[in-house]
Amino acid sequence: MAFPTVVILVLVCSAPVWPGSPSTQNVPRVCIEDGCMRGSWMRSLHGERYEAFFGVPFAKPPVGALRFANPIPNDPWPEEELDASGRIPKAPCLQQNLFLPERGVEGKEDCLYLNVYRPVRSKKDDGKNATTESLPTIVYIHGGGYLAGYNSPLVAGAEKLMDHPVVLVTITYRLGAFGFLSTGDEASSGNYGLKDQRLALRWVHRNIEAFGGDPQLVTIMGHSAGGASVHLQLMDRGNEGLFQRAISLSGNALAQWSTPSTNPEELARRQAHYVGIKDSQRLNTSELVKAMREVDAELFVSSYKEFTNGSRYPVIVYGPVVEPSTVDDPFLTETPLELWSKGAHLAVPWLTGVVPNDGFVFSAPILKDTDCSKETFIQQKTLLLNVLGGRRQFNALPLLMERFFGNQSTSDDCFQKENINTLTQIFNEALFLYPLTLSIRQHAQHPPPKAPVFLYKFNYKGPYSYSSVFAPDDHKSQDFGIVHCDELIYLLRAPILFPDFRRNTPDAQVTRKFTDFIVQFARTGVAPAGMENDGKSAADFPRALELVNSNSTDEPLKQKYANFYDADMFDFWTRFYSN
Repeated sequence: MAFPTVVILVLVCSAPVWPGSPSTQNVPRVCIEDGCMRGSWMRSLHGERYEAFFGVPFAKPPVGALRFANPIPNDPWPEEELDASGRIPKAPCLQQNLFLPERGVEGKEDCLYLNVYRPVRSKKDDGKNATTESLPTIVYIHGGGYLAGYNSPLVAGAEKLMDHPVVLVTITYRLGAFGFLSTGDEASSGNYGLKDQRLALRWVHRNIEAFGGDPQLVTIMGHSAGGASVHLQLMDRGNEGLFQRAISLSGNALAQWSTPSTNPEELARRQAHYVGIKDSQRLNTSELVKAMREVDAELFVSSYKEFTNGSRYPVIVYGPVVEPSTVDDPFLTETPLELWSKGAHLAVPWLTGVVPNDGFVFSAPILKDTDCSKETFIQQKTLLLNVLGGRRQFNALPLLMERFFGNQSTSDDCFQKENINTLTQIFNEALFLYPLTLSIRQHAQHPPPKAPVFLYKFNYKGPYSYSSVFAPDDHKSQDFGIVHCDELIYLLRAPILFPDFRRNTPDAQVTRKFTDFIVQFARTGVAPAGMENDGKSAADFPRALELVNSNSTDEPLKQKYANFYDADMFDFWTRFYSN
């Protein structure tokens, strides 16, 4: 059976290497039920001091019998005081950085740790007693196509958000086969990465007050596959009370790259074969999982390339699955589309949006093509349709050609570098705009009471771009617009990828405004006035807040409100994905 091939959405970084050996005397300390810990002092982008706690365990190591099993809360740590200074960083979850393949397999199975950052808290004096004000908390879920990604301070640093009164928690979750392998039954029900996220949210609810956070004012925020994860967490009723707002940045659970596999057992059997398990097709599912628990962990990561059928394109092999309702503590018992369409989700204010060229992360591999043989174009067409997913009828490719290429000759010619903008548009519409539009349309049809949905479009062009990560070396200086991940440059510090903005420069001001926008939503659950539906938007669609460049150096970021809905686009992809 053929499996879809999907180019991965991935952030590039390495495992954290945090400098400094803090004195054991004057360092931040926090005590929770699991024990006491010591952290590190750090400085925000504008020089404000804040506290950082790295590598705090929230689950038992998912190894041995806990591989391919639901996460279990960690035991109290045996140390008298946990070293959470970051001096000895924790490894990321097992993966291969697909944009830096020379790094090979990296990470460990024992990877379920989180980082907590909090500003130095101010005291409120009511005339009798000085009290400390509880702060809103943001829990960040990284992207990476369910196959890669990190919560390292080298790509998800807190310095920009710590200029605001907010607590930030960055979490990890199991990736690839370790996070999402499923046999479709009780032997291995799957969704372990999503359950790791859920367990981390339970940890935050239980412990964040000790860090000065308000457990009743928690926002989950994710980017790309992390944004889709946020969307999925909204659909798990078991999360009731764990968070009060949600933010999905360029990621949606209704996207094709997040759609559950229709035959996870067959995928698991293929995986078993690729890691060398004999008779993988004849073992029952319990025997299959038992055998895979004994395989060296790195073999799973190095075997993912086998799923590409010889293609050199990186792929999303694993993702969410539908679990039987009979398994222990299931996460999804229906597809995200079914759950969302009938309003089976938490009534939590949701902020979501995109950047103009999110689709570039999918189209960038075309820039590496130098061969234009007949065989190459056949592979390109197969890749294109597999990435888009959905409709596989004989006329799927003609539909795309007519809409996006018109009278251009593409029936016999390869997609070449000159087609990069058109391919970006195809992927952008199919995998970002359409699922976002569909989710908003369906939300509008849900009966009340329902929480509000707010839309944004990050359309600010600065000096740095993740296109320098996605594009090959000979194209890094080319302007591909505002691409996937570019809004993160103004939200999280990524010193391994980009230099810092100089203080008081226009881009530093944009950082301040964008982080303030996010933190204000986390605090209030309400976006700036004008984003709500004013009756003028099409299809009961809320207006989007668009953040764009201005011509003023004093106010470099301009806000305007725009109608997001594109009826022609929505109708085309609805037809394309119809049965």
